[in-house]
Order: sequence, then C-alpha cells, then structure tokens
Amino acid sequence: MINLPSSSDVLIIGGGATGAGIARDLAMRGASVVLIEKGDFCAGASGSNHGMLHSGARYASSDKESARECAEENDILKRTASAYIEDTGGFFVALPEDEGSFTDSFQSNCRAAGIYTRELAPEEVLREEPLLNPDITRAFEVKDAAVDPFMLVNATIASARAAGAVITNYSKAVSMNLGDEGIESVRIERAGRTCEIKPQLVINAAGAWAGSIAAMAGQNLEVGVDKGTMAVVDGRAANHLINRLRKPADADILVPHRSATIVGTTSSPGDLNRIRPTAEEVENLLREASKTIIGLHSMRTVRAYSGVRPLAGAGGRNASRNFNVTKHENSNMISVVGGKLTTYRLIAQKVADEAAGFLGISSACRTDREELPVLEKFRSKQEVCSCEMVSRDSLIEWSKSDDVTCAADLMRRTRAGMGYCQSGLCAFDIVSCMEGDPVQMLQDFLSERWKGEEAVLYDQQLRQEVFKSHLFKVYNIDHSGGN
Repeated sequence: MINLPSSSDVLIIGGGATGAGIARDLAMRGASVVLIEKGDFCAGASGSNHGMLHSGARYASSDKESARECAEENDILKRTASAYIEDTGGFFVALPEDEGSFTDSFQSNCRAAGIYTRELAPEEVLREEPLLNPDITRAFEVKDAAVDPFMLVNATIASARAAGAVITNYSKAVSMNLGDEGIESVRIERAGRTCEIKPQLVINAAGAWAGSIAAMAGQNLEVGVDKGTMAVVDGRAANHLINRLRKPADADILVPHRSATIVGTTSSPGDLNRIRPTAEEVENLLREASKTIIGLHSMRTVRAYSGVRPLAGAGGRNASRNFNVTKHENSNMISVVGGKLTTYRLIAQKVADEAAGFLGISSACRTDREELPVLEKFRSKQEVCSCEMVSRDSLIEWSKSDDVTCAADLMRRTRAGMGYCQSGLCAFDIVSCMEGDPVQMLQDFLSERWKGEEAVLYDQQLRQEVFKSHLFKVYNIDHSGGN
C-alpha cells in the first residue's frame, strides 16, 4: 500500500482527468503533491464519455471560447499524447431535415473560432463512409479524433508520480479540521483505516461531487449535474468520427473506438445515487443514430453506460461546457468544475497557475510541451482477451500494481473484458491473475459488467446472454449480481 505523507504543499481530491492533470502539472513545477481518489482513477465522468477528442466544431455555434480551447488542446494532445489517440478525423453531415440556419452558418462560425473545416461533396464522403445515409445533403471535414480516456489518465498519473507526486485510489476524504485561515488538516479513510494530512492548499477536483467536498470546508459551490448515456455497438460502423450537423441533440455523435462504435449521447437531469442507462435511452440512441448510419439499429449492441457531467452552473443541453476555477474566500481551497476531457490539460494548467501563485512557486507550466509516457504493453504468446488483444503477461504485470485491487481495476488498465464478448470468454483469466477469493472477485466483476448490458438485451442477444448466465451458474456464480 502507498504510504501518505503527514503534510504536503497540495492535496488534490479527485482522480479523474482533471485531478490527474493538476497533480502532474504541479509536481513538474516542484510542488509536493498528494492526490486521493475515493474510487478508481477515471471511474467517474472521465471514463464514462464517448472518447471524443473535440476539434471544437461542435461548440463553434454556441460557445466560441470553448470551441477555441478545444481546437488548441486538440493540437497539443495530438503532439503530447499521441499513443492514446487515434487520429480518425471527423465529418459533420446534414440530412434533409437538418437544413437551416445552423447548417448555413456552421462553416463561418468555425472560421470565427479559428477551427479548421473543409466542405466536401456528399458523394465524396459516401465513398469513404459507405454506411452513411445516402440522403446526406452537406458534409464538412474537421479534426476530431478518438481518445482512450483510461490510458490517457493512467499515463498522466504515471507522469505525475515520476515527478514526485504521491497518488492513491480508494482513499476518501471524510472530514476536514477548519481553523481561522481555512483547512488545517484533512482526514482520509483508506482500506478501513484513517490518516490525516496537513496541506497548505486543498484542490477540489471531485467532479459531480465537488459541491459536497466544498461543503466539508464550509464553502458553497454550485455544480450542475447532467446525465449522459452512451451505447457501444460491435464493429466500426464508420472509420471517421461522425457528427450530425444540427443543434446538439441525442445520438448525434458516433465515435469509432478500437473494434467498436460508441453512440452518444443523451442529456437528462443527473442523480448521483443512480447512474445507470435505461433500455429507453438505448433504444432512442440507436433509433436516432440509424438515421445517420443506415442499419445501425440492427447491429449488435454489446453495452451501454452512463456518466454524469459536472457542469459549471445549471445542467442541460444548453449549458456551457466551459469550466470555472474558484479560489474560495477566507480559505485555502481551490475548486474546479466543468470542462471536457479534451481540455483537461488546459484546465489543469489554469488551476496549477492559481495554486502556484498561492504557494509562491514561480516555475511555469511544461505540460503543453512534454510528452506523456507510453505505458508499457506486455506481450506473450498466450493471449487471454482476443477481443482487445490482451496477453496474460500484461494482466499479471498490472495486477502487481498497488492501484489494482479488483478485476475491474485490471480491466480499466488493460481493456481486457471491454470487447465483443464483454468478458464472457476472458473473465476467468482476468480473475486468475489476481490475489484473493476468485469466486467473489468473479461475482463482483460480472455483476458490475451486467449493469452495462441489461439495458441493451433483447431478442436473440437476450437468449445468448441467458445461455452465458447459465454457464457461469455451473460454477455457482450469479452473472447478474442478483438483479
């Protein structure tokens, strides 16, 4: 287990992309940094998006500041994090019902925000993407790309640790001791034990839970919580990232991601106590997306998942995707809310600038120039997850990490179990690489995977899943977790 120091310059609460980025930036500037995450890294909103590296074009018509930020960070991350990005390129395509002022002003709005676009003839796009609806009327090329959020965040954490940061998951802030000048100490619970840290500065990067962390410090912080659901379709329905050329709505983004296509996203009021997709949401996503990609609705949907967007203010489709950095009055706490995965590095830089000023650190940010490390991939002749091409060597090496406590942690670092069979063929191999009760581990792992499958099952696929469930029950394992 990683030992936490009794004091530090900075304590960061939240181990998603933003928190990890802040830890890296500040550690590279020479600050002593501790980061704690109550669950696993990237298990919240950072790992529950559609894996899109925005070109900025999606926001050019409604939020030019966010659009410019996305365009700039898109270029930076393609230079500094290329190992975790598939530079697919993207198309915005319009159907006949999309024609109107939004479509007509799209390119001029992009140009005003400094975003590259190039109009193409519909027949040219259809040659590259034959499954697109042949009725498309207009099409634009943009610089969108696909990004692996799990690998990106873990690489950011590895870089932060290499710079001296102390980072631990499954560690929860449970209380704060407050004094005249703010937070004097933070009590942390980890592995059934508690410890205390005395930081000069606390950075609240807890995402959708940032409001409750601020309240712990006696501060008020408004956080809009917006739920988004995505569906995962087996196979690549397109090779470019496809956007519907209309005002943002459900099912207007399709992201080719490794061997699958991610369809997103919905927008509805978020409930932090129940972040799960529904069958109705999935049905709506597939029905609407089938208007863009012909036949998508009949393809095999292997999974659905939901996340909650922490927004700077009220939620909803029209909410800004910008971010707010708040230095609380009469307190040594900085809170950050909002933003997108694409701009996580920039958000971290802005927070780190504020923190450096508070701490008297003069070093400048270097994350816009220095590349993230490439996480080592272990290959052997024995491949245990053929869907994602993960070897036993890789599973064994990652299982030795202090960060890995369960099969789901192992999955998030190797992608084993994320593919076509959704761990149906590799679950036993994944668990066999872990220490502990294998039956209980398998039970917990499969029941968690089931949460993303139950909303997509019907007809022949449902019969196949029931058969798979019976196979697991031969080993006295309840595949559905009792649901």
